[in-house]
Amino acid sequence: MWWTLFDFVSPSLEIGESNFQPLEKRDGIVVTLGRNAHFFDRPGRSVCRWTGTRHVPRQSPHPLRRRSWFRNEVATFLRILCGGGDVKINMIATLDKQREILLTAGDGNVVEKIDLSELAREGAPPLQFLQPAYLCSCSRVSFRSVFCDASAMSWARAPFAYKTYALKDVFKPAILCLSGRTNVWRERLEPGESRDFALGNVIAVTVNIVAKLRPSNQYYPDDFKIAIAEDSGEEKDEAASAAPNGMDAKRMLRELRASLKTLFESIRAREGFFVCELSNPSRKPAFVYVQLNKSELYGGSGLVGVAVKALAILFRSSHFMTG
Repeated sequence: MWWTLFDFVSPSLEIGESNFQPLEKRDGIVVTLGRNAHFFDRPGRSVCRWTGTRHVPRQSPHPLRRRSWFRNEVATFLRILCGGGDVKINMIATLDKQREILLTAGDGNVVEKIDLSELAREGAPPLQFLQPAYLCSCSRVSFRSVFCDASAMSWARAPFAYKTYALKDVFKPAILCLSGRTNVWRERLEPGESRDFALGNVIAVTVNIVAKLRPSNQYYPDDFKIAIAEDSGEEKDEAASAAPNGMDAKRMLRELRASLKTLFESIRAREGFFVCELSNPSRKPAFVYVQLNKSELYGGSGLVGVAVKALAILFRSSHFMTG
């Protein structure tokens, strides 16, 4: 059978259970589904599936409210334009027997397996990650597309990113698999700690991270600590998603202007001139997932994502001043 080529021993699973096993070199992953189980994957990453599995395209990993035809069309337009709107990915399900599915991480990429339950038990808030980095997830993982504020745009270089929901049960595995270039490193930031990362290497952070672009020639002492804020990044994110009325609408316009300014600065900033400073101002631990090597093309999805990547190449290959 095909799975023996990868020295993979299929576990015995109960009804509704799933198992995610990266290959030896982490260039792919074998997903085992028990009876009446399902998981979500990125379109085009499934290499081999047993017969008896059902493939359902364009599904959402979280329940969607009933909306009018116009709002559905707007969500579809946002998804095509810039990766906003509803999250639509593939769902692979089994019926009466246990099945295996082989997925590839992509050309030159590796799989990073993240257990969100483990992060929650350590006290970390939900995770926010790049849309192109998503590979697959179990049925317990729900996430949505959220607008990137100025902080998130410093490392995401995209108008929208994916954000996971908080887990109700932290003692059951909730597996999220991301794909990165050659290797992915996890960095833990305690309250008040800060790290500098090269642009384009960060693929995921917990929502209590605050980021900004900083000239690389600025120096901070080794014992530098940032102030601890009372409210976490997650609470700020929930407040930003409130209904835009009165002062909220003005605040959202200011945030949009600041986000676009940061996005432009990130596009025209060459490596070596600017670094991305990630800080943890909350009272909870924070985690950063960094790919040690990155592609020259990075950014969001959709038509805006293509434009961002093209403009970044133009600025880096030219002699424009970086400011």
